[in-house]
Amino acid sequence: MKRVILPLLFLFSTVFAVVNTFEQPKSVSLNLGFDISLEVLRSVDSGALLQEDIANSGPAIPMRYAESIDVDFDISSSGIWETLEDGSSIWRLGIKSPNAFGMKFLFDTYILPEGGELIIFNKAMDMSIGPYKSEQNHSDLTFGTPLVKGDEIIIEYFQPSWVEIPPQLHLKNVFHAYRDIHNFYESRDRSCGDNVACSSANPYEDQVNSVIYLEMYQYICSAALINNTEQDLTPYVLTAWHCVESETNVGSHNNFTFYFDHQSSSCSGTNSYYGHSQTGSYTRAWGNMSTSDFALLEMDNAPSSWWNSYYAGWSRSSSNPSISVGIHHPGGDPKKINFDNGDTATDEGWNSWNTHWGLYWDNGGTAGGSSGSPLFNTSNLIVGQLSGGTGGDCGSGQDLYGKISKSWNNGSSSSTRLKDWLDPSNSSVYSLDGTYDGVVIVYGCTNSNACNYDPDATNDDGSCEYAQTNFDCDGNCTAGFDCSGVCGGNAINDACGICDGPGAVYECGCSDIPYGDCDCNGNELDECGVCGGNGTSCASIEISFGDYQDGSVEIIMNNTIPVGGFQFEIVDTPDIIDLGSNLFGGTASYNGFNFASSPEGMVLGFSFTGNTIPAGNAVLINIPIEGQGSTQLCFTEPIITDWEGTIIDVQFGDCINLDNGLLGDLTSDGLINVTDIVVLLNIILGYNEATPAQQFAGDLNSDGILNVIDVVLLVNIILS
Repeated sequence: MKRVILPLLFLFSTVFAVVNTFEQPKSVSLNLGFDISLEVLRSVDSGALLQEDIANSGPAIPMRYAESIDVDFDISSSGIWETLEDGSSIWRLGIKSPNAFGMKFLFDTYILPEGGELIIFNKAMDMSIGPYKSEQNHSDLTFGTPLVKGDEIIIEYFQPSWVEIPPQLHLKNVFHAYRDIHNFYESRDRSCGDNVACSSANPYEDQVNSVIYLEMYQYICSAALINNTEQDLTPYVLTAWHCVESETNVGSHNNFTFYFDHQSSSCSGTNSYYGHSQTGSYTRAWGNMSTSDFALLEMDNAPSSWWNSYYAGWSRSSSNPSISVGIHHPGGDPKKINFDNGDTATDEGWNSWNTHWGLYWDNGGTAGGSSGSPLFNTSNLIVGQLSGGTGGDCGSGQDLYGKISKSWNNGSSSSTRLKDWLDPSNSSVYSLDGTYDGVVIVYGCTNSNACNYDPDATNDDGSCEYAQTNFDCDGNCTAGFDCSGVCGGNAINDACGICDGPGAVYECGCSDIPYGDCDCNGNELDECGVCGGNGTSCASIEISFGDYQDGSVEIIMNNTIPVGGFQFEIVDTPDIIDLGSNLFGGTASYNGFNFASSPEGMVLGFSFTGNTIPAGNAVLINIPIEGQGSTQLCFTEPIITDWEGTIIDVQFGDCINLDNGLLGDLTSDGLINVTDIVVLLNIILGYNEATPAQQFAGDLNSDGILNVIDVVLLVNIILS
């Protein structure tokens, strides 16, 4: 990187356009004209990146719009500080990324004291975001921003005179937008369905209000806010695994941006709105392309109530659904709606059969950026999310949507399936209507298209007197429902879920159904007891964390077939620990496996003599942990084979939180003494920057800030 001095001659009479709810930068409102140094980032070859995108384009590939640039800008050593007459202070950092349509920023350290404010704006003074405050402090210390227009951006921090605690800010990544994904400089619109402002979308206003434009770090997709059986407005967001898998880990926190109401105000309009956005979520669960290509995110905060966001309903029925609409953001464009006019979706697959719904749109199409968007049946419930298709850019080919019925009970842990999150009380319902406020159920008794339509059974608050899982459309017993909870199908006529017709139904929940019987659709059970399966689903492997004690963590493997070799990576967030090399114990050791690990987190094991680890559920290996601090451990990059070297799909258990350190021991020598006081004081005075481990060890009162209070507590520990 190089630094140049460029004058920023602010025209204070200029109208300052903003997004979100915030005020002008203090430097503008106080009329601080100034020259500021701009940190000039490395050049980005947009043409080469666009050619790469063309070469890599295809189904199940998210749309890339930005290049990530590593930077190292700290508030204590970068930018400029200025003290004002009243004792307040302002810090400003200018960043230039030549020819960028816009930039977004990722801080790997973000701790603002109460009263401090951060605002980000462009040199053209026609866009800013903020102010961000201490309310945005997060336990993982990270913070990400939405996209800001322009290739010259100012980051400004203001600290009032009465605030004594200094901020901690470190900028790790700048994302250079080489595509004008927000139409900052040009108007662009794809013919991928109708604008949702058109009258054709009026019957689906609720579903429209659930759909989200999802902007990760370098990629964009579509998504939907989705309801759960608790009706507690937990902000779960459904999208596709292939959208997020390269930019987050299951169980970890991310800084994705969720844009609501990104749509045109007219049927023929091409402009859109970006004012309703929130950043930050946890990746709760996902399944890869061999399952149903789904990911479930949980936003850090629910969308603001005045945005009128709708928590869409869903159906996990395995019966082929009749399709009404799909709603999406092709290429990041304003929200579009496609129509299928009640056609029945077909059973399709991606890497394995019967994982997706297939359809051809009667009106509309999809494109890059549409991935992850919801598919609605004729009851206006989500039945899947988009993986991709054969039609190309807004073409007329077949689109494939991962089945919610497959995602529901995929794998054996909460990190690999939907049911733990969308049905936390284990009510076993097959469908759930949507809601705006968690009280009024939009569909049901009062909607003639709903399965449980019965106006006489409507309560005063609009909810149904009869629950769909217990009563049929007329409020009678469940004899009117088929095995998937659909009214008027093949009725369940006994407690074990036997359908009217030949054979028994495995998917209705009976554990004692003999092999060879059929489900309602005539599919036979394979030797694994799976409807319509091919016998390979018996081969399953799950890797999870066990107990952490005496400085080592157990790795548990639950495998239904013998294992000939294993390899996986353990990721710690924040990155503060290493893996020790002296792995020990477990079934790997007992069966004569050779194993090794790298400090960075890679673990592998194999046998020179051809031994295998037999099927079972047991400790695989114990791994020593070196370093100290509070961090989260997650698995990634698994490769597990059978004795012939055939790779078997692996499911991961939940991440674990690890507290591995001694409060007060900033030197990591296992002792607490005056050397730790000296190290802590140097950090507080700004002479040194705290490592994540030192931040943990020095924060003795757990307030997220290192200051003189921690020094007093440390002295008391030594004296006692």
